[in-house]
Amino acid sequence: MIPAVPSPPFRSCLWPPPVLPGEAVAVAAPASPVSREDWDKGVAILKDWGFKVVCGLEVFETRSWGVETDRRLAARFLEIWQEAEVKAIVGARGGYGSLKVLPHLELAALEAVPKRLVGFSDLTNLLWHLHHGLGLVTFHGPTVAHLPVLTPAARESFWHWLTAPGPQTVTFSDLTPLLPGSAEGVLAGGNLTTLCHLLGTPFAPRFRDYILFLEDQNEALYRLDRLLHHLLLAGALEGVKGVVLGAFTGCGSSRENLLQVLATALAPLKVPVLAGLPVGHQPDNHTLPLGVRSRLDSQNGTLTLAP
Repeated sequence: MIPAVPSPPFRSCLWPPPVLPGEAVAVAAPASPVSREDWDKGVAILKDWGFKVVCGLEVFETRSWGVETDRRLAARFLEIWQEAEVKAIVGARGGYGSLKVLPHLELAALEAVPKRLVGFSDLTNLLWHLHHGLGLVTFHGPTVAHLPVLTPAARESFWHWLTAPGPQTVTFSDLTPLLPGSAEGVLAGGNLTTLCHLLGTPFAPRFRDYILFLEDQNEALYRLDRLLHHLLLAGALEGVKGVVLGAFTGCGSSRENLLQVLATALAPLKVPVLAGLPVGHQPDNHTLPLGVRSRLDSQNGTLTLAP
């Protein structure tokens, strides 16, 4: 059975408990499996920080096609989530597959034991579903496979939001204004392609009253234009307060052309649009809490997350 997803405005967002050194962080793979080499490097960082790491062999296993695999991965995700010693779940890697897990997740069981979920790329599916369906703060940040390549600042950001007791004031400066204005709203978003794949499903995003952030990689400019128009024409962006763009790695031949395409597609929204947020498929991939109040200001070139 596909769970019902409440419509916005949702209830006040719940901050899951923080993770402290000595406590357990689980590695889950509801999308693609991870190589042993990438897993070893990423887990070594978590252990160096003093975390205990919990992981099953399924994070390495090649996935067979079919609904039974999807049900098994959903059941394993729930099993990990419900383990009493586990305080946070970090995705093993992105890739493909988490969309198919969504219909098999028991939201009520996840809601009973709120925990911190961190990931990005294909895991945008889970971040949005748990945030929107449960009013839970989720965390758009690096997977275990991505941890070893992070810049020091991005690694510090990951640590900060994994261990922070609750909302914190953080400001991202030196953003590039594409369309003018200022706006306040709840921060949400993630990988543009993945969000578009949710359209037409029971999990389709609606970003009214949100500050939306987007990132992507290896997409031609015409595809980015098409993806943004897909969101626009589907009504997903009706009532959005503002848009902030992260990294679009490997997209287009020049940053100037890229930003022109993105700004032109988003112009009909008549909301502030800023670019340059250090988030996405790059080493400088900072962690963002989804579901927090935020302010976007084109005059100052800032995005501020605030309690």
